[in-house]
Amino acid sequence: MPSNLPIIYPTKLTHAGRYLAELLEETGKPVLTQFDFFQIIRKMYRDKGGKLYLRHPTPTKDDYTRIISGLRKTAVVATDRDYGGRVIRVLAVSDLPAEDIVCLVDPTCYVSHLSAMQRWGLTDRRPDALALTRPDRKTATQRIRNYMRKTLGEDETTPFPLRIVGHPERVRRRAIQVHESKAAGVFLKNRGSEFRLSTIGQTFLDMLQKPDLCGGMSHILDVWEEHAENYLDDIVSAVNSCKNGLVKSRAGYILEERLGLHHPAIESWKKFCQRGSSRKLDPTEAYAPTFSETWMISLNV
Repeated sequence: MPSNLPIIYPTKLTHAGRYLAELLEETGKPVLTQFDFFQIIRKMYRDKGGKLYLRHPTPTKDDYTRIISGLRKTAVVATDRDYGGRVIRVLAVSDLPAEDIVCLVDPTCYVSHLSAMQRWGLTDRRPDALALTRPDRKTATQRIRNYMRKTLGEDETTPFPLRIVGHPERVRRRAIQVHESKAAGVFLKNRGSEFRLSTIGQTFLDMLQKPDLCGGMSHILDVWEEHAENYLDDIVSAVNSCKNGLVKSRAGYILEERLGLHHPAIESWKKFCQRGSSRKLDPTEAYAPTFSETWMISLNV
């Protein structure tokens, strides 16, 4: 819908319904969780409680049910076609691509691996599935609690707490691939949106940790050959933050021995080197006899 044209709401909307519809449009978000929607109802009660006919001084769960039923009947909101009744679709706001929708619905996830490589311009491959990373269940639960506490404040509770989201197989016709990890990494957030993307350093680190999710090690070596020098400081910082010594060996081999790049921190990674049959450049392939003596890993690519 053209932005210069006003939204014409149904005449059968109540004054409260019309005001709430305007608040929903002002968010600029095409989808809302029940938690977020209830917060907008709270804002209506707080801002307009004395000017609109509202049944209670503060909204209840029954008020939520009544209000959302009225907005559905007047086509202001609808059930989201991918997430079902867990997520509310605001019809006056233009829909967004899958990567934005998943971040709006799930505050713990970010776009990662091959999908992040594409967004950073590191690969010309177009992944069929949108790759997402989020923390393990325990960490994700704590992050959700922190998010709700920050949103609600210390004194408020909600009848619609956030839960860990079970993403459907497809969102906006895009396949979704969720990777849960205790070592979920660092991401950045686009200004003015909820879209979250692994940092450039984290994206390079993910290639070493999960090459199978990044196009395979042969493709990764091509990407590092073309781009690693431009992002050397970011790569080194990310590898330094990783506690996995084998990842440091992989990074050191690629940067120093294969690409001839140098950085003061790379030398310190050599103390993590040790012999072992599990020490391979590509963790998904069999051990090969070709070996890096310096970095003590099998060059099985």
